[in-house]
Amino acid sequence: MATDRYSEELTKLGEHIRKLRKERKLTQLDLEVRSGIDNGDISRIENGQKNIEFHSIVKLAIALDVELHQFFPKK
Repeated sequence: MATDRYSEELTKLGEHIRKLRKERKLTQLDLEVRSGIDNGDISRIENGQKNIEFHSIVKLAIALDVELHQFFPKK
């Protein structure tokens, strides 16, 4: 079902964002300061519980110092 796939993809994206954050030894609060995105929202994004808008992906990429394509690794 499309809804299941949507949830799976949000979860994968969130897990990858968490991985990138932890690789940089950043807390969610650190990422909030760098990105301007509320740490509660960051938590929900990382847990696949919040839809993430494109402008937020851009903010996170800048805050994590990565290229946008790094949020979408090849399988």
